[in-house]
Amino acid sequence: MESSKNQSSTALAEALEGWLGDPEVESNALSFAGALALDERDELPTAGIDQVRAFGFNRYFVPEWLGGDLRAAEDILMLTRVIARRDMNVAVSESTQVWMMLAWIGGDAEQQAKYAATVLRGGVVPCLAYSEPGHGADLAANRFTAAPDGDQYVLSGEKWPINRGRTSTHVVLLGTTGDEHTPAKRQQSMFLVDREQVVSGEVTGVPRVPTYGLRGCDISGVAFDNARVDATSRLGAEGEGLELALRGLLITRTFCTGLSLGTGDTMLRTVAGFLSDRILYDGPANEIPYVTESLANAYLSLLVAECESLVAMRGLHLYTEQFSIWGNLAKVQVARLVDTNSKVLARTLGARYFLRAAEHVGTFQKMLRDGAVVSVFDGSEPVCLDSLALQLPALAKAHGHDRDEDWRPLYDLRAELPAFEPHRVSVFGRGRDATFASLPALIGRLAELEPSDGLDDDRLTALRAQAEDLRLELDELLARVTEIRRSTAGQPSPTTKTSKSTAPRLIRVAEELSSLHAKVAALGVWLYNRDHLDAFFADGEWLHAALERRQVHQYEVGDLEQATARRLFTRMNTQRADHEFFSVRPVRMAAPGARETGRDDAASTTAA
Repeated sequence: MESSKNQSSTALAEALEGWLGDPEVESNALSFAGALALDERDELPTAGIDQVRAFGFNRYFVPEWLGGDLRAAEDILMLTRVIARRDMNVAVSESTQVWMMLAWIGGDAEQQAKYAATVLRGGVVPCLAYSEPGHGADLAANRFTAAPDGDQYVLSGEKWPINRGRTSTHVVLLGTTGDEHTPAKRQQSMFLVDREQVVSGEVTGVPRVPTYGLRGCDISGVAFDNARVDATSRLGAEGEGLELALRGLLITRTFCTGLSLGTGDTMLRTVAGFLSDRILYDGPANEIPYVTESLANAYLSLLVAECESLVAMRGLHLYTEQFSIWGNLAKVQVARLVDTNSKVLARTLGARYFLRAAEHVGTFQKMLRDGAVVSVFDGSEPVCLDSLALQLPALAKAHGHDRDEDWRPLYDLRAELPAFEPHRVSVFGRGRDATFASLPALIGRLAELEPSDGLDDDRLTALRAQAEDLRLELDELLARVTEIRRSTAGQPSPTTKTSKSTAPRLIRVAEELSSLHAKVAALGVWLYNRDHLDAFFADGEWLHAALERRQVHQYEVGDLEQATARRLFTRMNTQRADHEFFSVRPVRMAAPGARETGRDDAASTTAA
């Protein structure tokens, strides 16, 4: 498909929606029925992958300055969301393209041009080969070796479990290049290996393993046996591997939010559709007050998750150096919002959740299984929270010393952004976070707001009070960091057999900050977009309900006022009937019954 570099991210999503067609049409390559059938057979969805490639999905992982179509980080978010709502196996299999971004982060100009041309030609299937069977997330303990030998390296060892291990064309890996005299953090280097360019030795796939979700994905491994590669395969300097790995993960953790939004949309849409057609107690099941409120709350969580994701994408352009904190916050909280929804929606389905029928309940079950992996991808939730906890002292120290800025570019979804420059991401952002830093200015903007149609004085007063509560909560949480550090200073270290000693109380603060971050993001999106989005968005009732939650991803029956639940429920049903994303802004889905573009009838029939 010919690309359009000036398309907005929403228009780009709508273009891919049209290209892929209605997932309800079984003959389309990315249909719900087809995805379920392939999932039952643990089969890689090759037809769906081919259809996504034909659209030119790969081009959106190469920056414009290298000849690609990556204009805005939000483009990747929206494209991933479109694919993930149909089949996570396809989204996860093809989103490995993002790992070529390590070349834009750590490669020199020659490497960047070379790998950009390779990706743009198509057919590239990268895999991220960091974890090893015996070490998991402890990358510093890896034993894979990359022995320098003249102008080559000799690679030996096994990486597992990784996505696309067997079926990859390129391998991004960490290998030990230092010795016992090298500091632990400088012992490993990063390589981007084209498997067809291995000079000698062997590179083989490690067999797939059965998984709870992503049954159609190639979750396997790759093994190197004295495989010689040219020294130009190394990205960055020798010993820089761990730093480059962490820099890349901060970006990809942020992009994971698109996977959560896609699965979250389909889970809610599937359950809402089923319950609207099911007659119980003389009426539609979705009109039972308990069901109505459950669906309304799930919808509200998706709106908050979207706000957090959109602000993070804009932050990647504007505040790239701050993502050592931000990327972890966004990934943890968006995944939590959607994971909590999945549990509530499963409970709302009741017995149907346990029946493996060939109806849409099966689609819900598949999305629940597949979506659960997002909290594990690119650093599990405990890993992300530990990373946050380690940076809390810097965040507490920087708090209150931020410059006053124009926050419109961060929150106004219409505002132009500078180019996305992934090489600017830093392992340590010195405690800076633009979202938290913007809170005083957001409170000031809210104080100047006048009542209007739909936003009466009572709600405006309540929102102002809630915004002040956010500021107090942030102050209290960061004060707790100082208190926890003071209370543990000078105490003897506990006698544990591990080097990982982060205080659980700091982990708890990191969790609560993740929730607070999403609330502030939602407040900012509302303040800067209410003048051009619709009345439902502008009146702020949804925002008031979100800020009422103690932890933004958690909700209980009876939390919502009945009138608020009804308005959220009505809005959700309107977007469902209009075939729009569950979103704060209008984004059209493929038309009902739409056939995919670019495949003839014979191919479609074969795929079915």
